[in-house]
Amino acid sequence: MRNWFKKYVPSKTIKNHEGLSWIKNRLHDSSLWHLNRHSVARGVAIGLFVAFIPLPLQMLLAAVLSVFTRSNLPIAVALTWVTNPITFFPINYFIYRVGKWVLNDPVTTFVMKDFDWEGKHWSEIGSHFLHWLESMSVAFLVGLPIVAITLSILGYILIHVIWKMSAYYRWYQRKKRIERKKKLRRTGRD
Repeated sequence: MRNWFKKYVPSKTIKNHEGLSWIKNRLHDSSLWHLNRHSVARGVAIGLFVAFIPLPLQMLLAAVLSVFTRSNLPIAVALTWVTNPITFFPINYFIYRVGKWVLNDPVTTFVMKDFDWEGKHWSEIGSHFLHWLESMSVAFLVGLPIVAITLSILGYILIHVIWKMSAYYRWYQRKKRIERKKKLRRTGRD
């Protein structure tokens, strides 16, 4: 799994940044760019959590959170695309159904207004976003944190499990190769 990720992640850290020293130190942190079990698992958790928050600029939020939590930055940013224009409506309907199930409400029709932020001034976007959230049902707002937190925790655990299983498999294969070589040496002497 590590080798597969190495193909798509930069191999060198970012150097010679101008700006505040604490940002420079954070960007030079090896956990942001290197592939190890803990930083990748944190990156997956952050990416999945941010992906389900219906905000614009999800990739920027994932990048900032991964810098502060020392998570793998490319993975966190890439996983925000779990919710994309193709998966947006099915995922939000699933969130709505989870909220209805938690609230024990009978399922009614689900109507989602478009979040139109084009042509608006930055000061109007916040109030427009709150009005858009108000137009959605309480079930969606209840289901949203449940789904986001649950999937980020499951992603974190799944990465740890897959990483360990991969390590055990490589160890097992190496052990088999060594035993085969020993057996060949023994049969070659006889």
